[in-house]
Amino acid sequence: MLGRKMLRDVRANFAQFFSIMLLSLVAMWCYTGFQANVIGGNKARKAFEADADFADGWIYGADFSAEQEQKIKEIDGITRVQRRTEVLGKADEAYNTAEMYCYFQSSADVTVPRTVEGADFRPDDPDGIWLFSRFAEAWDIKVGDRFTVHVMGLDIEKEIKGLIITPEYEFACASSDTDTDFHNIGFVYLSQNVLPEELRASNEIIYTCKGKALSYEQQIAAALGDDYAYLGDRNSIRGWYQLSDELAQHDSFSYIFSFVFVAIAMLVIITTMKRMIAQQRTQIGTLNALGMKRSKIMLHYLSFSFLLSVIGCVLGIVLGLLTLGRLMVNMFSQFYTILDWHPGFSYMSILVAAVLVLICTGTSYLSCKKILKIHPSEALRPPAAKSAKPCIFEKLPFWNRLGFSARYNLRDISRSKMRAFMGVFGTCMGMMIMELGIGAYDTVDYVREWYFHDIQNYEYQVLLNDSCTPEQAEALKQEIGGELIAMDAISIAAEPHPTSDGILSCRLAVTEGEQLYCVSDVDLNTKPIPAGTVALTMKQARKLGLSEGDTVYWKTASGSKWNANRIGLISRHPNITGITMLREDYEAADMTFRPVMLVSKNNCENAADKDCVSAVHSMKDLIAAFDKMMEIMNLLVYFMVGFSILLIVIVLYNSGNLSFNEREKEFATLKVLGFRSGAIRRLLSTQNLWLSVLGVICGLPLGQVPLQAMMDSNGDAIDWPCYISPVTYLIAAVFVMTVSVLVSFLFSKRIRKIDMVEVLKGME
Repeated sequence: MLGRKMLRDVRANFAQFFSIMLLSLVAMWCYTGFQANVIGGNKARKAFEADADFADGWIYGADFSAEQEQKIKEIDGITRVQRRTEVLGKADEAYNTAEMYCYFQSSADVTVPRTVEGADFRPDDPDGIWLFSRFAEAWDIKVGDRFTVHVMGLDIEKEIKGLIITPEYEFACASSDTDTDFHNIGFVYLSQNVLPEELRASNEIIYTCKGKALSYEQQIAAALGDDYAYLGDRNSIRGWYQLSDELAQHDSFSYIFSFVFVAIAMLVIITTMKRMIAQQRTQIGTLNALGMKRSKIMLHYLSFSFLLSVIGCVLGIVLGLLTLGRLMVNMFSQFYTILDWHPGFSYMSILVAAVLVLICTGTSYLSCKKILKIHPSEALRPPAAKSAKPCIFEKLPFWNRLGFSARYNLRDISRSKMRAFMGVFGTCMGMMIMELGIGAYDTVDYVREWYFHDIQNYEYQVLLNDSCTPEQAEALKQEIGGELIAMDAISIAAEPHPTSDGILSCRLAVTEGEQLYCVSDVDLNTKPIPAGTVALTMKQARKLGLSEGDTVYWKTASGSKWNANRIGLISRHPNITGITMLREDYEAADMTFRPVMLVSKNNCENAADKDCVSAVHSMKDLIAAFDKMMEIMNLLVYFMVGFSILLIVIVLYNSGNLSFNEREKEFATLKVLGFRSGAIRRLLSTQNLWLSVLGVICGLPLGQVPLQAMMDSNGDAIDWPCYISPVTYLIAAVFVMTVSVLVSFLFSKRIRKIDMVEVLKGME
């Protein structure tokens, strides 16, 4: 009997109950979809890194000997040790002189490259080269082709024996790019025997260990006699931690979006169940009088939310794995390099679904328990009419000057506070998500303008090859005009004798102060670097606890001396973190200025024929490449806008539907009094519009914070200031208001079909 009653009730309140199921579905769809990417990514990484014997620690220095390597092996807890030479080189001009990290090894015990195609890496083979597979795919390079890498003044040409990947480059991005472009970044593995004897200086020792890599610092320092630059763990490797930050971001998104839809579901359940139980007061009293236990009646009403939320959760899990999860894995696999990355699933999804069902059912219980405690004899009688108290709005000084429609709707809002709150909160959340989606577009345009027109105040970028001498660079500058820029990998710290926990790996940019390669402050205004000081990027300054006027300590990857400089400016850059300083100050520290590029406002296309030049890029080419990479933002916008539409439609329709059902008798009375259907629809539309306007106003300031949090969650290597334009706020507001108006039209037919006689009979 109760089963048939439940089906009739669901049919009578289909919109509200379908909304509960849909909100549960979307909540689990978001959670499972994002988690499928996270779980699958972490599982694939774990297998990939275990298969490669991925290093736990990196010891950097100038020239490690075999004896020092042996001493590290003898430390209790360190399991494998590998000595190697890492040098940044470049590819041929035919391959856009891409950055090419070169690893020269005499063995392969730690971080063994995984072969994708061809032969495995052989450190005893001086005739072969093993190339990054994603770079080879971008340039259509095959196994057996000849490939040349320019490094340490050498032109090393070898046959490609295999295409490889490694956990150190799960993420790869060239220093000149804002995001991954495999045309511009690669790495190669070669035998140490390829190098002349005088260049076989191992500048790294990598190791695997039990426990945390940095916990061995004292033993390592004692074994090496403090003869090393610094010690790092996996968190110092951008190719590794960038993906960790990305997956952590998606993990956060899975909970944030789920929470929004669960919160709306709770509001819908509260309003729906309270209204339905209030309408069925006499039925409940009759069932009690016939001897049915209250617990059974309670279970009957709880079953509505329970069954619908269970159905929604099950469908959400399935759709999350098959649609959003698979889509995200396919999308991010284009930017990150891991083998066998598939959508994953864990028991946590079942647990979250159970919590969601419990929340929905618990909310229904709280809505039902009060009326079910009423004695059967009292429940059989209609509820006593509520005393007509003046609403809070009647205290307004201009109340008497308001029209009928305004006073009518204000009184209704005062009587149905929960329904009104649901409308405002849901619209507010929809507005926030809309701002997130469209604001992502604004942020891309904002960063493009800041990066390519403010920081890069030039038209051409001339990349110099490794064999280019300072004299050749100076001669080229005299011929073309412009500014020479040097770049180097460095470590920075806040103390002169730092421990590994206080050291950050980043980059050093050395400029000539001619304001072609500019530095911007924290407000994104370009400023010259004060002479005798350095500019330190904001995120690194915060991490080290430094500010303007403090001293920062830095050293190059191959050096052993810590240099000290006063911070004259806290700067920001979208993708290069670290220090920027003037050439005169750099040379004053006994450092040799070796420029890697010349930037100029003059036409530099003819410079491509120079022996010392590896490539020439115009600003138009750089911007076109940036725009190509940012196409992924389209998916984010569609995703956010779709969620916003769904949320706003569900909330406003349910709010309007509940308002219509609660006021159906009032509307019938108004019809008897001569009100036309259009006038009654306007009453309903006006209230929806008011709630939408209030939700829009409350939602206006909410988009900026989560958008910036989303950008910051990409890690310390990325610094994108978010920006939402006034036009975006206007578009989002107009969109929300338009949806509100369109939803109101859904009730036109129901208002026209109100049977005045039947409704008014029920009032007798």
